[in-house]
Amino acid sequence: MYSAGVIRIGIVALLSVSTVSAQNAVQQRATADAGATSVTSARLAAGVVVGTAWRSDTTPYGQARLRLRNVTTGRGASRAVADREGHFRFEDVDPGPYVVELVGDGDRVLALSDLFAVTPGQQVQTVVRLSTRTPWVGGFFGNVAAAAIAAASTLGITATGSNGQPISAQ
Repeated sequence: MYSAGVIRIGIVALLSVSTVSAQNAVQQRATADAGATSVTSARLAAGVVVGTAWRSDTTPYGQARLRLRNVTTGRGASRAVADREGHFRFEDVDPGPYVVELVGDGDRVLALSDLFAVTPGQQVQTVVRLSTRTPWVGGFFGNVAAAAIAAASTLGITATGSNGQPISAQ
């Protein structure tokens, strides 16, 4: 009959033809839908972040000033002001890891949301809540910890929580 080498060559040739045919079909479809594809890709390239700002007593924080921060770059990506019910929204957010900062006078960070990831075409929901009043030392070290985590992630260092789980972007 046929040797194993001949059978392998036949199978490889068949797979190659199938792969080329599939690639050609995809290219033809992409060419035919070029206008629709570019519009769809532009819409899917960014994500949306929605959330609610809360006071320490779990009441909505209306008119709260918020900043979206990319923790990979450490830069503020966008700003928003919450509505009367504390709801906020950030549109056209590039994919990546983020936190929402509740900011006060002089852009002082009053509270941080949990770390979350924005993916293309998806909507992420988060919450940012003021904590109860702490002594100035507690607030100082809380902000230092947040800054250290953000700085470590920009250098590619993974920060871990007390449970050993990563809390910074990897």
